[in-house]
Amino acid sequence: MKRIVLGLSAVVLATSSCSREEDRGSDDPQTSAIEESVADSSSPASRSAPGIVPTAAPGVAFAYNYGFRMPDAAISAAQEVHAAACEKLGLARCRITGMTYELDERDRVEGTLELAVDPLLARAFGRDAIAEVGKREGKLRYARITGEDQNPALDEAARREGSASRTITQLEADLAKAKNENERAQLREQIRQLRTDIQAAQSNAADSEAKVRRTPMTFSYRGGAASRGFAGENPATEAWYLFVDSAATLVSLVLNFLAIALPWLALALLIILGWRSRLAAPLRRAWNKPVDRPSED
Repeated sequence: MKRIVLGLSAVVLATSSCSREEDRGSDDPQTSAIEESVADSSSPASRSAPGIVPTAAPGVAFAYNYGFRMPDAAISAAQEVHAAACEKLGLARCRITGMTYELDERDRVEGTLELAVDPLLARAFGRDAIAEVGKREGKLRYARITGEDQNPALDEAARREGSASRTITQLEADLAKAKNENERAQLREQIRQLRTDIQAAQSNAADSEAKVRRTPMTFSYRGGAASRGFAGENPATEAWYLFVDSAATLVSLVLNFLAIALPWLALALLIILGWRSRLAAPLRRAWNKPVDRPSED
């Protein structure tokens, strides 16, 4: 009996030990991060706004483009909210680089907002922008994330700069040993050209690094129905615009035909009037004069 009790106690202790190990495993930072990532990927906002974490692709310059469809009256307010969110981040992390607002001939609204955002904030900023559009009965039409790898350009600039620097060191040593002025002049010219190459390489590297540090983000807004049905564009209004467009096309075709035909018709009329005038009478008589035929014996 004692052996049975001891065996059961050992099983209970082993089970409790395993449970404590599982609890500690759930508190592991890496496990928590994975669970958070999975939970984030399953959320509606994440499904509607896919993104890329810049740390997963270092040296890649990303560009974010989002297209929204929403009621015409809500576009201006959405632009203002998105611009205000950028301004709230500060110039160091977000800058407004452009904005448009257009009303076409059918009174439909289109607009854009162009930003330069900190790469680490771009994904979250886009997700928040989509949520803001959803609050105004809008929806995401498309999301495009493109990237340009700047690592080859940075590596090439570093290689050119290092090679030129080593060559300059050797040429400066040769310059110190040069015996005549002509040789020294040639060495100085080579050193000057190499330093120019170094400056060009540094400039290219700076441009590539600037692209990586700033993420262009473009929001495109289009008015109309955010969902199917009569929530957006009025079908009667659209039918009227279609009728007007068709009538305008017909009138345009008629006017174009007249513009081409009228000059020729006017010319033909002038020729007829001139032919029937008194001044053309001798010509008409000459034209109507019978032709003399040779007599037959």
